[in-house]
Amino acid sequence: MSFQWLPLADYSMKYKISVSTLRRKIKTEDIKFRFDDGKYFIMDEPVGTHQREHRPSLSSEESLMGAKYPNGRVTDERKPTTQEISERISQVGKDEPILTAANKLLTELKKAYTQILQEKEEQLLHFKEEVSDLKTLVRVLETENLRLKNQS
Repeated sequence: MSFQWLPLADYSMKYKISVSTLRRKIKTEDIKFRFDDGKYFIMDEPVGTHQREHRPSLSSEESLMGAKYPNGRVTDERKPTTQEISERISQVGKDEPILTAANKLLTELKKAYTQILQEKEEQLLHFKEEVSDLKTLVRVLETENLRLKNQS
């Protein structure tokens, strides 16, 4: 099966997706691409059909519901709630020493805290990318504004 590869600008025009969005998708490997002679090329098929691993956006339900990000991968497991942790404390069996149960709960809390930190780090990276894109856009618009002023 032969695939046609399009430069970013051509793909952007054909599928009406901004070049900065395409670059973000390349960076997160959410889209099939190749890099030849200093240029990115994207497989000529709609974005939704690219068979890369799905990474939800920050506004997706999985992210809002607290999906875990171990090793940068999204899983279906969820973090225990405070109520669930309290229930586990109250369910400590008489044959299980309290210290052992406390250590298990502490380990679970550490895991939940680590997962939250990983989520926040991913959100920060996403926001930094957006700020960078916005700064680039501002520079372009300011340059265009100066050019138009000079023409008048």
